[in-house]
Amino acid sequence: MNDPQQPRLTPIDEWEDEAEAMLDGVEYDTELGLRMARDAIRVSNGELSDAEFHEKYHEEILEEFGEDERPTKPEGFDDD
Repeated sequence: MNDPQQPRLTPIDEWEDEAEAMLDGVEYDTELGLRMARDAIRVSNGELSDAEFHEKYHEEILEEFGEDERPTKPEGFDDD
């Protein structure tokens, strides 16, 4: 999955603190957002596929938002 030609994305040390501060007071699950952000970095680094990312969070997205309309839905994914 890793492509040596692509630079590895490494977040700054305080990114989670900044993200928590930005999300403070929103009505949605901040921890879900932070976990998804961590895994989005893993997708960017080739450590997790788009399909794995989509499937990993599908049920939690449905629970949080009532629908899952993310553009990461893999072809043929059965979300029923």
